Amino acid sequence: MKKTLITLTLLYLLFQLLNYLYPLDTERLYKPKSTIIYDRNHKLIAIKLSSDGYLRVPIKEEEVSSSIKKIVLGYEDRYFYNHFGVNPLAIFRALYSNLTNSHKIGASTITMQLARIMHHKKRTLTQKIVEIFQALQLEMIYSKDEILKLYLNNAPYGGNIEGFASASFKYFNLPPSSLSLSQIAYLSSIPKNPNKNRPKRNRDINKIKNRLLKRLYNLNILNKKEYKKAKSEYIVTNIKPLPNKVPHLCNYIKSEDEVNTTIDLLLQKRVQDIISLEVKKLNKYGIYNGSAIVIDNRNMEVLAYIGSQGFYSNHGGQNDGLRSLISPASTLKPFIYAKALEEGLITPLKKLYDVPLFIDGYRPTNYSKRYLGEVTASEALQLSLNIPAVELDRLLKDNSLYSMLKDANISSLNREKSYYGSSLALGGWGLALFNNAELFALLANGGIYQKATYILGKSYPKKRVLTKESCYLISNILANAPRVEFSSYWEFIKDMPKIAFKTGTSAHARDMLTMGYTPRYTVGVWYGNFSGKSSKPYNNRYASGLFTSSPTLFKIFKLLGKQSWFSKPKDIKEKTICQDAIELDKCRDKIKDKTIDGVKLHTPCSAMRAEVLSYLIQNQTIKSIDSLSKHRCYKEWTSYKPLITSPINNQTYTYNRLLPTELKKTSLQCYSFDANSTIYWLIDNNSPIISKSGDKIYLYLPPKKHTISCLDEGAKIRTISIVNEEI
Repeated sequence: MKKTLITLTLLYLLFQLLNYLYPLDTERLYKPKSTIIYDRNHKLIAIKLSSDGYLRVPIKEEEVSSSIKKIVLGYEDRYFYNHFGVNPLAIFRALYSNLTNSHKIGASTITMQLARIMHHKKRTLTQKIVEIFQALQLEMIYSKDEILKLYLNNAPYGGNIEGFASASFKYFNLPPSSLSLSQIAYLSSIPKNPNKNRPKRNRDINKIKNRLLKRLYNLNILNKKEYKKAKSEYIVTNIKPLPNKVPHLCNYIKSEDEVNTTIDLLLQKRVQDIISLEVKKLNKYGIYNGSAIVIDNRNMEVLAYIGSQGFYSNHGGQNDGLRSLISPASTLKPFIYAKALEEGLITPLKKLYDVPLFIDGYRPTNYSKRYLGEVTASEALQLSLNIPAVELDRLLKDNSLYSMLKDANISSLNREKSYYGSSLALGGWGLALFNNAELFALLANGGIYQKATYILGKSYPKKRVLTKESCYLISNILANAPRVEFSSYWEFIKDMPKIAFKTGTSAHARDMLTMGYTPRYTVGVWYGNFSGKSSKPYNNRYASGLFTSSPTLFKIFKLLGKQSWFSKPKDIKEKTICQDAIELDKCRDKIKDKTIDGVKLHTPCSAMRAEVLSYLIQNQTIKSIDSLSKHRCYKEWTSYKPLITSPINNQTYTYNRLLPTELKKTSLQCYSFDANSTIYWLIDNNSPIISKSGDKIYLYLPPKKHTISCLDEGAKIRTISIVNEEI
């Protein structure tokens, strides 16, 4: 007895020494996991392979049912709960059988198998001893249930399938908790010989499961009723590609674990169906791609994320239209007007000038190519006029659209303000539809900007960017726009809830989008081509944001159900204002309008730019600049340099050399704001040409670079350069 005790003590000390010298690397049991992605209602969206290319779905503790335990342990290790990692009787039985029979049997316990799985080394006597030692180490570290769970998560099930739950999803498209006894029996047989027993290699899976069931019945692990029922069940595999119902979004989820997203899978499918159907209709216009996003404004959660009309389409469907940089076109104009309201430059009914504008070679025009003269701020925004938007943005100076976008930390706005110039106001840069939707959500949230999230429970910091008063006024302007063009789309807008929305169409109709919101939701829709190719006319009609994306936006809002509207902030007051764009001598038109309490309405002198002055003279609103001699801004206006409206600075003009000289003449026009209307054209080093302010003259300028100056009587001069070419 004493010798036995000494022997056991020595063996224990030896084990502890070896355990100290060769500690068990348990990290090998925790391999990279597959990512399982759910929607907000815990409906399965996707299962992604692990970072090393395996399907490894960990089984949950509650999923290790009594049936799984009974079958797995009955087949692999009946005495699992009665040994300490090694079953000596099984080892002796295996040694005797293997020496006396040609049919080899094993003696590995589940703990020993787990030790072997950790290394996947060739089976030798030395390796078997190592496995025994490591099995003892495992038993010291983990409980029996933990060891069983580790085995179920690490056992091979053929190919790149590891783990019982992985096999359950892959072969039967079911979670472990939904498996029948027959299905559990079949899966339990695979690890013995994964490559032979997996469905891909062996179609007759019922023979495999029946053989295992019979053994369990003979061992009294299954009763007669269980055995007969399981044996009679004919099972078939249901192998499908791994689910990936929101592929564009899932590409951004890298966490190797369960991820609960904010997506509403039912809404996602309905919106996806709408986009896919609409793109098919728009193919005749040469439009092959579309995207949409739905955000719950209350917590900035993304409910639907449609990256393209179809992930596997032949038109670049794997591109993500919500993240691609596209032109926002006119959709950002509401933010310029919101800032102008806050600065007192406008009220909703204050008039603005819509006349031609020349800015250092840049000449913005309206989509219609026409100018409306005087319009209210609301009309200018509702009609999406370009000139008033550019003008207001210029007058805002340091509080312009650029500054607001910087406040919101829009990442694609990564250059200095001077780089974008006035084209920023008209969408002359790249903005992702996802970010555009976040911006419109700030209007819905009373000027509070917050990034949207697609991970349930995650949120980003909030930042005030606009006042709730300006957002309220803008929302009403956008919602109350008269849309004559919608007469042919009455089916889409009938019974439609009140929605604030803004359309946009980029140059050459490459990007067509509509952004809309209510207090509860923000929706963004885009149609175009990932190739950047322009749309084309069909039946003499061109595609536009109003024509393509707006009906889709209305359909999506119908899916979202009944909507409320914004409450009027207490600081919105009704007051009498002077509606004149610029009050020249006395106010011509007074009107009651909604204003922001505490914001003083004012018009900077610079609002009367040179083009406006020339417009007022041409339309005989004023006789001459001298008519304004008593105005507070007269001195500033008369200090304006002459305005050359033709030709355009830094432009190249190309003519056919075979044309007669008369048809190759250059149009010259300049406006002076001096009391004397005489001007002098100085072209290269030639003698001056005398003309009158606003008069057009035509001259033949030979093919080369020309320097052209316009000089007024007050010695103020403006100089431009052009290049004439003849081919």
